[in-house]
Amino acid sequence: MLGELTAIETLCHMIVSNKVEDCIITFPSPFNESSVIDLYVNLDKKTKNTVKLVNGTPYISTKVRLKARILSSEKDVNYFSDGNLAIIEEYANSYINSKIKDYLYKTSKEFGSDIDLFGKHAVKYFKTWDDWLDYNWLDNYKNAFFDVDANIKITSSYLIS
Repeated sequence: MLGELTAIETLCHMIVSNKVEDCIITFPSPFNESSVIDLYVNLDKKTKNTVKLVNGTPYISTKVRLKARILSSEKDVNYFSDGNLAIIEEYANSYINSKIKDYLYKTSKEFGSDIDLFGKHAVKYFKTWDDWLDYNWLDNYKNAFFDVDANIKITSSYLIS
């Protein structure tokens, strides 16, 4: 065993590897630091992962498109006025981008394990199987750089306004 993932890291793994259908993400409220917002989230489009080799180092891009509905409500905050919905979307995007990036760096740097199978995207850069084996993907994966582009679009709410 290499290590353990937290609940949010496990969710990030599921999102990156296209294994999540829907889930609930809880993140701190941008309006009140002692409160949280719950979003019911599902994939809008399949997550797109690409790998490039830049000077022999993996550069991995992950593009995530999610749609969400607000499940929770704070007292005295109207999520649908004065641009509050845009603030929530921006905050949710920042939160999920940060969590996915932290998760990816943890699996590469700390675990040295490609549990999201990015190697299957990198193998195309090698002409022969021996070239691939000589490259030693897992050793080089530890040096990977990640670019995460996660976008959550809040389509509506289950809340009664």
